[in-house]
Amino acid sequence: DSAKGDNDFTPFRNLFNDFYAKDTSKKVRAIKKAQGMAGEHLTKPPYGYKVDPNDRKKWIVDEEAAAVVKKIFDLCIAGKGPMQIAKALTADKVLTVKAYYAKRDGKAMPNNLYRWDFKTIAGILERPEYTGCTVNFKTYSKSHKLKKRLQNALENYRIFPDTQPAIVNRNVFE
Repeated sequence: DSAKGDNDFTPFRNLFNDFYAKDTSKKVRAIKKAQGMAGEHLTKPPYGYKVDPNDRKKWIVDEEAAAVVKKIFDLCIAGKGPMQIAKALTADKVLTVKAYYAKRDGKAMPNNLYRWDFKTIAGILERPEYTGCTVNFKTYSKSHKLKKRLQNALENYRIFPDTQPAIVNRNVFE
């Protein structure tokens, strides 16, 4: 429409287009809310899990990655911090999360195959999903126009226990 130039109806057309986007956004949010409240996974599986090929709504343990997750938790229990764990994994030449996914999916390998970041380690140690539960509604967006995700308050999380096999014991996670 803009190739033809603006006319007197352009503001009205824009208003109707915005209304359509807002209405669609409300419908999608309602569906996602219903799925999340029912305990379905709303995100991709974290490192250590993969989607079950027989049921796309379930996660199963990815044994190779789960071994690395267990090692991270074991090192943490041994008293090492995220920076020390990252250095240990780098020294042991363990593929990073990005390199592991690239290798698994047959994509181009990243430059730093073994350089672990302490933020990645901290993120893994903070994810309760490794205890076998599903955590929904950790983030939200204010409107369909804003793409930025905001952290939700802890009381707004919905946690569903025993929705997938646990990689680490609940006591180990705590």
